[in-house]
Amino acid sequence: MTTLERFNDLEVRLYKLTTKSHLRVGAGEGATEIAAVELPIIRALILGGGEEKRVPYLPASGIHGVNRSWVEKVIRSQETPIPHRELEKMNGYEEAKGKAKEDFKNVLGRELTDDELFDHWRVYPTVCDPMLNCDRCETIVDKDHWKNKWMDAINAWEKDGVKGARRPCTVCAIFGYPGQRGKVRMTHAFPTDEKLPVDIITRVAINRLTGAADEGKLFDLEAIPPGVTFYFFVTLENLDDEEKKLFDKGIRAFNLQLAALGAHSTVGFGMVEVEEVFAAKIEPGIFDLNPPVEEIIAEILRKGSDYELREALDREKYPEFFLALSSWKDGRPPDFEGQVEYLRPEKKEG
Repeated sequence: MTTLERFNDLEVRLYKLTTKSHLRVGAGEGATEIAAVELPIIRALILGGGEEKRVPYLPASGIHGVNRSWVEKVIRSQETPIPHRELEKMNGYEEAKGKAKEDFKNVLGRELTDDELFDHWRVYPTVCDPMLNCDRCETIVDKDHWKNKWMDAINAWEKDGVKGARRPCTVCAIFGYPGQRGKVRMTHAFPTDEKLPVDIITRVAINRLTGAADEGKLFDLEAIPPGVTFYFFVTLENLDDEEKKLFDKGIRAFNLQLAALGAHSTVGFGMVEVEEVFAAKIEPGIFDLNPPVEEIIAEILRKGSDYELREALDREKYPEFFLALSSWKDGRPPDFEGQVEYLRPEKKEG
């Protein structure tokens, strides 16, 4: 069961993300005032130094969501769905089947027969389907609710050495679910250069009936070109070794060019590489340092300090504690009086 009442293992990681193709995360409707094209990319409003700046960035929600979806795919690809003849024996099955029919009716626009439903509905032992109300993990206080009985039944299922684990499921235990926040938090990814080049690409709409270009329906969109570097931080709270391995598989999906960020991934957009720069384990004693940790952070980051940021990170865009972790003195990172252990520091000369 997910627990966040205390931290037994708290890890902060810095990742470097480099675009390997054009990448586009749209700003949505009503954003044309920030760019002279129909489809601008998303920009953050940064306030600092007495001025306002609009800076392209990659939202944490996008990186988080793609990572999660690929972890789900990896688990499903290594498991076999529970046979329907086994599901029929489980407590709460009739209610779950009725909800499944409602879910697919909302998607397909018509009610499915049982045979049609079983062609679509898959229930896996250790991972839920967050898109289906009948299957997704959620917190329900009423212990007698059909869904609690249904999830307990899946959790008790075992066959051929495979055991159910759905309270919550493996992925929801890491990334969260309705009623319980996840154990993974991310910052937005910001570029190393605020004035990064942005390409304007002209595309043409395709007529769905003819399959040909729709004459006169050209549109311009903004996209970040290949070779642009971004950085983002990840905090992992109370992940065990197996959960960390699963999280890393989601990161690996980016590097295998299987996972993509943003729009138009089917036509080559959104390919990235993600490299871990360092990982640091934080000990509970950091809260009791004397002088206080806030003063230590201020000293590390103050102007004229012997410490320097070893990556192109902007103080206006990242939390100061994360920036302090990223600072180095004489080729070594700060240990905050022994309360920070760098698990995989970047190898650099002092």
